[in-house]
Amino acid sequence: MIVALVALGFLARLAIALMIGEGQAARLPESEEYRAIGNSVAEGGGFVLPKGPSGPSRLAWRMPGYPLLVAATERLMAVPLHGLAVFQAVSGAVTLVIVGWAAARLAGTWAGLVAVALVAFDPYQVYFAALAVPVVPTGMALAAAMALGLKFLSSAGSSRWAWLWAAAAGAALAAAAYLQPWAAGLVFPSGVAAFVARRHRRTLAGWAVGTAVLMLCLAPWLVRNAVRLGVPVLTTTTGQRLFDGTPARCSGGASASGETTRHAEGLDEVGRDVSYLKLAAAEIANAPGQWLKLAVLRVGRLWSPAPMLAEDEAPVHPAAGYTGLLPAAALALIGVWALRRERAILVWLILAPLWLTLVQAALVSQVPDRLAVMPPLAVLGGAGLLALLGRQEHAPTKVGG
Repeated sequence: MIVALVALGFLARLAIALMIGEGQAARLPESEEYRAIGNSVAEGGGFVLPKGPSGPSRLAWRMPGYPLLVAATERLMAVPLHGLAVFQAVSGAVTLVIVGWAAARLAGTWAGLVAVALVAFDPYQVYFAALAVPVVPTGMALAAAMALGLKFLSSAGSSRWAWLWAAAAGAALAAAAYLQPWAAGLVFPSGVAAFVARRHRRTLAGWAVGTAVLMLCLAPWLVRNAVRLGVPVLTTTTGQRLFDGTPARCSGGASASGETTRHAEGLDEVGRDVSYLKLAAAEIANAPGQWLKLAVLRVGRLWSPAPMLAEDEAPVHPAAGYTGLLPAAALALIGVWALRRERAILVWLILAPLWLTLVQAALVSQVPDRLAVMPPLAVLGGAGLLALLGRQEHAPTKVGG
C-alpha cells in the first residue's frame, strides 16, 4: 500500500509537471531570478543575477543549488522548465519514500502509510512540484537529513559507526542550504536535540561531526564569495528581507524608500545588504510593538490553511490548504504527545518547523517554504494517528531520551 501511494503521488506530480505551461511554471517573481542566474551559468557567466531594472548585477543574490539545476535543464532538455518539473516530481516521490521509511521505523508500517498519504495528496505539494522554485528539492534534502538524524539517534549508544549517519545528515543539510540559505541555520538549534538526550557526549559528538561536514560542504561557496565580494556570506538578501518586514516598509512610506535609496548609493553588494540591516534595526528599535505584530501576522500567514499565494499566482481552490495542512498539523500535535518521553527524537522532528517559523517571523518571503518542512510533520502525524487509535505496532526507537 505504501508503494502504491508513492506511485500515485509521483504520477500526480508528473502529470502536473507535463501539463503546466512554461509561463505558468515561472509565474512567481523568484522563478525569474532563478532562471536568469541559471541561464548565466549555462552560458558560462557564473552564478550572477544580471543587471536589471531593479538594480545592478548581483553575485550572491541566491544560493547556487537551484540555478545549477536550471542550468542543467537548459543544457540537456528541449523544454527546460518541463525537465525541471520532472526532476521535482521525482524529488517529491523520493521524499515520500523517506517519509514512509522514517515513520514506519518510528511507529510501525501503518504509521508509514499515514505519513506518506499526508504528503502524497497535499494539493500544494503536488502543484509546487511543477513551479520553478526550490521548495520541493529543499523538502527532499531536509527529509533526508531528518531520516539520517533519526538513524544516528537510534544507533548512537550501540554502534561505533553511528558518526557516519551524523556525517551524512550534515551533508544532506548542506544540500538543503545550497537550495535555501535558512536551512544552514538549523545547525544551531540542532544542538538542542543533542543536549536533551542523556548520552550527551555521543550525541554532541555526532552534532559536531554533522556541523563539520556541513561547513566543509559550504566552504566552496563561502570561499567564492570571500574572493568575489570580500566577505564569506551565504547570500546578500538578508538585510533587504528583514527591512521589508519593518512597519515603515510595510506601510509603503516614501521616507523609507528615500532612506534606502540614499543609503544604497555607491555601495557594493555586501555594503547594500549591511545598509539594509542597519536600517531594519533602526526601524525595529523605533517601533518594536508594531514589528512584533507584523511578525505574528507573517507566522500566521505561513501556517494558515488559507491559500498561500494570490489567486493569479496559484490556481488552487481555497479549500486546498485545509485538505493538506490541517490534518497533518492536527495529527502532528497528537504525535508530539505520543513521543513526549522520547525527547531527542521529538526535538529533532520539530526542529525544522520551529526554525522556519522563527525565520519567517523576521524575514519576508514570497514563497511558502512551509512545504519544505512538512515531511517531519507527516512523520509525527503518522505516529500520532497510530497512538490515537491505539494501534502502535512497537514502541518508538529508544535513543536514551
